[in-house]
Parts: sequence; structure tokens; C-alpha cells
Amino acid sequence: MKNLIIIILGAVFISICVNNKDYVEIPSTSIRMRVIAASNRDEDQRDKLIVKSALEEVVKGLDISKNYNALDHYFEDNKSSIDDEIKEIITSKQKNISFTSNYGYNYFPEKEWKGVVYPSGNYKSYVITIGEGLGENWWCVMYPPLCLIDNKSDEYTYRSLIKDVLAQYN
Repeated sequence: MKNLIIIILGAVFISICVNNKDYVEIPSTSIRMRVIAASNRDEDQRDKLIVKSALEEVVKGLDISKNYNALDHYFEDNKSSIDDEIKEIITSKQKNISFTSNYGYNYFPEKEWKGVVYPSGNYKSYVITIGEGLGENWWCVMYPPLCLIDNKSDEYTYRSLIKDVLAQYN
């Protein structure tokens, strides 16, 4: 009986240590962006990175400091011109990548990035799908601007910075 109690306590301890992940709740007033590759073939993954780069370039030109409602309305009202800007950037790189896009509530599976878990759910987002969209994807949070802190390498600093940015936009 004593051995059984020790085994159970050990299993509980291991479970707590293994599942010790930070859950960061991205506010409901957030806007994500995502690029889904046509497939996992190397060429399709390279195309995804080109589209991602074009999307980032367009987003960097926006005033992200706007409040959620202003940015949301901007995307709703200007989706086709945003698509056109992305196509223009892609074409300037001598690439012809066809894609579809959607702005609205889109499903995101649970994601873990740099030790932070982002729960699954339907999130307001701008999603670009290349071809049939069967490949790996890239995503980030555009508002609040969590994409801008991608280069942090220290996990503690990174987690603190996420919490600071989220607090600023709540």
C-alpha cells in the first residue's frame, strides 16, 4: 500500500512538471493572420514564406496602434485592396502565386510557441490560403502586435513581453 501511494504521488508530481506550460489568453479583441501553404512540398513552403513576407510588408504599413474596432473595420472595408497589395508585392518578386483570402472568424487549432500555449477556437483573422491549403501554415497575432516580438530568444523575457503587450491593448 505504501509503494502504491509513493507511485501515485510520483505520477502526480511528474504530471505537474511535464504540463507546466504558460497559458496566455489573447484578448477577444485580437486579430490574427495566417498563411496556409498549398502542401508541404519544399516549393509550396517557399511560396508560403513569400506570401507571408508580402503580408507582413502590408501589415507593417498599417497603423497598428489603431484600436481593435478601427483595424477590424479597415480589414472589412479594404480586403480586396489588401489582397491586391499582396499580389503586387509577390509579382514584384517575379512569382505568380495564386491564393484566396478570408477575413472574419476562422478556426485555429491549439498552438504552442516558445513555451506559451494559445488555445484553439474561432478567432477574428485574415487568412490566406494558397492552392488547396493542405500544407503547414504560419500564423501570428497582428493586433495586439505580438508579431513584432518574434525575435526574442530568452523565454522569460519573451513571456513577460507578451504579457506587457497584452496589458497595453486591454
